[in-house]
Amino acid sequence: MIKTINGWRAVFAMAIVLFHVGVLGMEEMTWAGVSFFFMASGFLLALKYPAERIEGQGRRFAWRHAAKLYPLHWLTLIIWLVAMALLGKLVIDPLTLGLNTLLLQSWSLVHAIYFSYNKFSWFLSTLLFCYLCYPLLARWFSPLRMRYKVIVLAVLVIADFIILAGSDDYSRTALYVFPPVRLIDFLIGMTLVHGCRIIKGKSLMGKSRTGIDAELVSIAMLSAMIMTCRSYENLLPWSDAILWWIPVAMIVMTSVLYNKREGFVGRILISRPMQWLGNISFEIFILQGIAALVYNCWVDPVLGHFGITRVANIVSNDILGTDANLLAVFILPIDILLAWLVNRLFTRPLARLA
Repeated sequence: MIKTINGWRAVFAMAIVLFHVGVLGMEEMTWAGVSFFFMASGFLLALKYPAERIEGQGRRFAWRHAAKLYPLHWLTLIIWLVAMALLGKLVIDPLTLGLNTLLLQSWSLVHAIYFSYNKFSWFLSTLLFCYLCYPLLARWFSPLRMRYKVIVLAVLVIADFIILAGSDDYSRTALYVFPPVRLIDFLIGMTLVHGCRIIKGKSLMGKSRTGIDAELVSIAMLSAMIMTCRSYENLLPWSDAILWWIPVAMIVMTSVLYNKREGFVGRILISRPMQWLGNISFEIFILQGIAALVYNCWVDPVLGHFGITRVANIVSNDILGTDANLLAVFILPIDILLAWLVNRLFTRPLARLA
């Protein structure tokens, strides 16, 4: 395991949760984070399972990895359905429930379907497609020379760029979760494995014993893109994914090339707390909707009973000038606690049985 990548998982997972609870300034980190998760998945699969290692077991390999996504999804789906039933808000649409159960909801291009029930499971639906495609990609894409990989990616990026140009919010969100579009992030991750090997083979990493310079450059690139995105509204059609591919790719490559030679940023990322959060980042992402449900149904009413919510809203509106509920940040620690429990009591025991 590349510990720095695991640490970045924690950073992006927490940024995504904070964005969804209304914390200002996290929107761009969320877009970058989603690209990171798909890109890192493609990278780590290509690194760990090259074509020669899965020769002769392509379909079986794909389904074995894809099947790992279903237990967590079914668990969160059942929790969500039970919670909605107890609250008297459960509405069942057979088609929506069927697609959601099979992890096919991201193919619908209909907002009410791909964000149905536990809305964050769209990520698992799209990742399922990437996993199923991997044996074919390992066989036909990975062996290509770098120049041909770049050409393939350039064609896909240009096509995506043209499709997104002038798109409205509804169609842009649909493409944001659509599996074939997100396969581009996954392919970039696979290509980075080849890129890292070229850089290592030609000793292009410089003389620095640590990754301090590279870490600062990658963070500076990400920060610059965030500020650029905020400054120019005409970049909005491509802000969901395309704008983040280069900064995120730089983060992934820096993590790999300076593995075990981290600078001060890397040392923070490989610290025990960040590694612990990185190990449960998958659950943090998927369980954030359930954590919000716990907060809204149990925590917020208790805080409101003692007048704490009213005070927080006054501070938020009068001092910070925002309508966001400051106490909503409590969703993050609730989410982390739930993620740890699910990982410890459900995910890890199932992994040992596999």
